[in-house]
Amino acid sequence: MRLRLAVLLTGGVIVLAACSPTEAAQPTPVADSSSATSTSTPSSSSAAPSSSAAPSSATKPATNGPVKPPANSPAPSGSPGWKLTQGNTGLAAHGLNCDSLPLYTGPGAPAAGTVISGKRVEQALTLFAGNITIEKSCVRPTRLGETAPLITTNGPCGSNSCQVTGAPVTIRDSNIDGSALPAKTIAGSCAFLGVGTLQRNYISGMGSGICFYNTGSSLSGLAEGNYVRGLRSDGESHNDGATVRDFPLDKNAGRTLTFRNNRIDCSTGNDTGALFIQTYGGDIDNVTVEGNLLEGGGYQLGLESGFDNVYGRNMKSINNRFSGTGWGAAYVSQKGASYKWAVWQDNFLHDAGAPDAKGKPAGTP
Repeated sequence: MRLRLAVLLTGGVIVLAACSPTEAAQPTPVADSSSATSTSTPSSSSAAPSSSAAPSSATKPATNGPVKPPANSPAPSGSPGWKLTQGNTGLAAHGLNCDSLPLYTGPGAPAAGTVISGKRVEQALTLFAGNITIEKSCVRPTRLGETAPLITTNGPCGSNSCQVTGAPVTIRDSNIDGSALPAKTIAGSCAFLGVGTLQRNYISGMGSGICFYNTGSSLSGLAEGNYVRGLRSDGESHNDGATVRDFPLDKNAGRTLTFRNNRIDCSTGNDTGALFIQTYGGDIDNVTVEGNLLEGGGYQLGLESGFDNVYGRNMKSINNRFSGTGWGAAYVSQKGASYKWAVWQDNFLHDAGAPDAKGKPAGTP
């Protein structure tokens, strides 16, 4: 069973449209188990109770006992994807929400060296200049071209390609939110499109989540500790929780692309899958998928060569959990290649009640 991809260039924006097998039954969406978002953080200070008389030297001052952590706090460093919730990723983990943040009034294409911290961004962002950091912010556009990404590192586009940023981009501890836009506008949109580092973000409300596409030839990529859920479909859209469409090593053999400790749920009814790796835009290699919970419809993890490009010999899937819904945990389409995953190790169906959430082993695809 093979997946296909059509790529359109609309208004200078790359549009992903992955085609899924038509003979498969529609998957059943996975019920969300995330916790509610808190809008405030209790104080971490612990003051001694007031008294009209100072304590004697023989009496120890009273205290209020142990300091209670915030109702929502960040997931401990290194937590696997099956430990992530809406309350311990993104803004909620820091006692913030989108509406509590002041409005960002800067440009939609910020200059190199820009840091956007603690802002509500109501426009799409083009981070092509590079050396840009977004932290503890909410990117929730109120206007967007149909199928355009909410955040991209792509530069100006020609007839069939776009320029690639030459410097790192980091997005962390933030929300990327497509909920202010209608489903028709957002169903073909990625939350993030390009190459960069995304850490501990809560991503929801658009068609697809993290899209490593048009990644260039020099920069490494990282998606770590993100929770992607609540994606939306419309018409015949095809949705990915996360996807990789190119990651060549011809000019930098040492670059790496890593998906580590994410929770990615693609449950729209029009699902290609949680993580879809396909060589449409170029060769792909040095990709590690580790410690993730992959949920929803379609296949939770797909690996496919094609379009005159191939995946390489250093593709690794280690210690992941799969919902096993839709068409199943994983598949590989070799397109004539004699090899599959270089490492397929400690991958299991997700069982919340089992130690380390290890259900039945996920067979090697």
